[in-house]
Amino acid sequence: MTISLLETVNPLIAMVDDAQLRQSLTQAFCEATEAVSKIDNFFALVPTHRCSKSFLAHFFNSWKATHLKMLAIYGLSCRLQRLAFANSSSVREQLFMAGAFNAETSYEDLGLDYGGQTHAELYHRLAGGFLDDASWQLDQYCLPKAREFKQWIYQNMVVNDIPKGLFTNMFSEIYNHGEYSIALKAFSDLIDRHYSFSAAEKEQALTYIHAHVADETEVDHFLVVVKALNAYCQATNTSIDYQQAQNLFVEYLTRLGSVMVDLTNMMTQ
Repeated sequence: MTISLLETVNPLIAMVDDAQLRQSLTQAFCEATEAVSKIDNFFALVPTHRCSKSFLAHFFNSWKATHLKMLAIYGLSCRLQRLAFANSSSVREQLFMAGAFNAETSYEDLGLDYGGQTHAELYHRLAGGFLDDASWQLDQYCLPKAREFKQWIYQNMVVNDIPKGLFTNMFSEIYNHGEYSIALKAFSDLIDRHYSFSAAEKEQALTYIHAHVADETEVDHFLVVVKALNAYCQATNTSIDYQQAQNLFVEYLTRLGSVMVDLTNMMTQ
């Protein structure tokens, strides 16, 4: 049975205590229904046939561009830390806490408590399960819209105003939980139907995706960025701009929907 992106994120949205933020998240997914359908459609097609090596090279390069954002997380945490040093002791602690909460979303990426095995290494293992060499990492395999998405994420988190950066990181975590959940089933089915992986080879290949849905990793990340946002607002005596948040969430989904359309077109050629 195929699961949808919305089905996987709705339980996370329900965990948000802030009713207005819950509403912004819900409305964003409603407003971006077409984009969400494009994402669902892509992953529904993944297990239908064995894909060409050219497509897989484009997919693994482009998908990586839309996900692995550790540098942007670090940049946003550094901005919060620098702001803390520049302020008086009365708000400094809250700003440091905001930075620390935000940084917590990269613990698993860095391999903390996992013997130093990074998510980048796990991703390369995933790609290596389907491709014979590492040429998929060449820039020529990154779709333009995926590259634009990566640049947009970095700009939001490292250059634009801090709330926008926190909204971006927050939404990426709830989105990632949903997408990794449907991707895990898609690639598991793809392997079962069209490849001759042993059980151990399949488990090894899918470790990267599984790591993001096991133990509700992305759920915890999403909730901790909400804490970071609340700490920042308390320190700066500002309120959450829920409309700005909703607009960003919609743009996030719309941009990714466009990436998935290009991947779908390439896969079905």
